[in-house]
Amino acid sequence: KKSGSSKATEAAVQRLRDGRCKMILLCDIKLNDPDVTQLAPAVKQSTCLRSLSLHGANLSVASAKLLANALASHEALTMLDLGNNLLGSKGVEDVCNALIHNTSLLALGLARTAMGDSGATAMAHVLRINCSLTEVYLNSNDITEEGATDLSGALLFNDSSRLSKLYLYGNPLGKAGVDEFKKLEKDCPFVQERVPLDDARALAFAMATHKRLGENSQVKILNVKASVHKSEKGIREIRRSNPLLRVIRACSEYRQKKREFYGLEANKS
Repeated sequence: KKSGSSKATEAAVQRLRDGRCKMILLCDIKLNDPDVTQLAPAVKQSTCLRSLSLHGANLSVASAKLLANALASHEALTMLDLGNNLLGSKGVEDVCNALIHNTSLLALGLARTAMGDSGATAMAHVLRINCSLTEVYLNSNDITEEGATDLSGALLFNDSSRLSKLYLYGNPLGKAGVDEFKKLEKDCPFVQERVPLDDARALAFAMATHKRLGENSQVKILNVKASVHKSEKGIREIRRSNPLLRVIRACSEYRQKKREFYGLEANKS
């Protein structure tokens, strides 16, 4: 009897071979090495695949390397999410080495991959050379001042970089690490938006790549915290990633409406 991951992988491979698949979402599915061995060649040969998300797919270091090598010279893929897989510094280094010269990839998700400073240094090497990436997600990776210094140095070095969004929230950068990016803004004004640490944009990315909250989502009302609600750009991105959304409201507004509904608000005389 085939496992759920094997069935999902076979379905994805068939869609890729049919030549009409632009997006593959295998999120929160425990893929094993044989699954990825089957998927990688189909991904490599696909000329229509634009977005590949394996968020939380239990990828091993070997599987991540195999996939990244398959995508090294891919000319169609624009978004790759390998977040929430325990790749460690070695796995992230392998991914970075494979993708460093890819010219089509625009968004790369490596959040919660346990990369640490060594992985951040590998990513910095990519940013020193790569001129196509516009969004990189490195949040919650135990990156400290050391990694922050390498990343900011890479952005200062690469005058041709198109990076506009670098997500680092959830990392213990410390004051010195934060100062590195403040220095980056001062010395290189055109990168002021490169480290927005924007919860709303991160949420938009997460929803777009989630198997139940992406383009097929039936969610029509979304309650978000106030800091997210204040980001106009982030809210626009959330709406683009979820076409059926009709109402996005701050949690404080939601709580107020709930209190009014249950008659908990004092009547004003």
